[in-house]
Amino acid sequence: MLYAGPAALCLESAAEDAGEVVHVAIDASRRVADRDGVRVHRIRNLAPMVQWHLGPPRLRFEDNTLELAHRAGTDLDAIEVLTSAVGSRRTTASRLRDALRDRPRIRRRGLLTALVDDLERGTCSVLEHGYLTRVERAHGLPVGNRQRPRAGTRGSEYRDVEYGELGLVVELDGRTGHAAWVAQGRDADRDLDDHADGRESVRVRWAQVYGTPCRTANRIGRILSRRGWTGRPRRCGPDCEV
Repeated sequence: MLYAGPAALCLESAAEDAGEVVHVAIDASRRVADRDGVRVHRIRNLAPMVQWHLGPPRLRFEDNTLELAHRAGTDLDAIEVLTSAVGSRRTTASRLRDALRDRPRIRRRGLLTALVDDLERGTCSVLEHGYLTRVERAHGLPVGNRQRPRAGTRGSEYRDVEYGELGLVVELDGRTGHAAWVAQGRDADRDLDDHADGRESVRVRWAQVYGTPCRTANRIGRILSRRGWTGRPRRCGPDCEV
């Protein structure tokens, strides 16, 4: 810190994730070379992001979370950073949104903004849109019915994606942290209702949509084929697993 100062701990070092390399941030207007054991990162408008009163100074939790998401290698990694931050209860979606407003050049800004909205509302529209575009549409799966109401044991219930004539329901589960006992019981009831009525119900999470969408499409396609679909999934590109 003395070598790069004025500087602040950032990334894994600010998150108290000990490693062999210490990550420090300096303002983008400065240039400081890396040295053994020290990795220097240049960040625009650094000063307001730093808790200078700490010893050593470090990025505020929200700003550091966004910086980790900005530098993440994949969309799934960026999603995991934000959902884990909120799930740990060290911050809130509202505080992340406030910090995001000050980062106009952040990578994946649209995705992160929509994800913060989802985390605050407790919905999973980002996951739903990802399933539609990355899994279903990209691989030529049948078009499912979305959020169609159906009478259930607790009144009207809504299924995320339902392939009605083929009897398959896809539930998109974007919850973070540990699901509450009541929520787990409600989900199990809905799954049992589907099976009792002759439908299959599968649960799809972030990793299946943003991490392995091709593999997910392949498996959904196999289930649909078993239930009477005469089509087949198509490859979305040269590296597709389908």
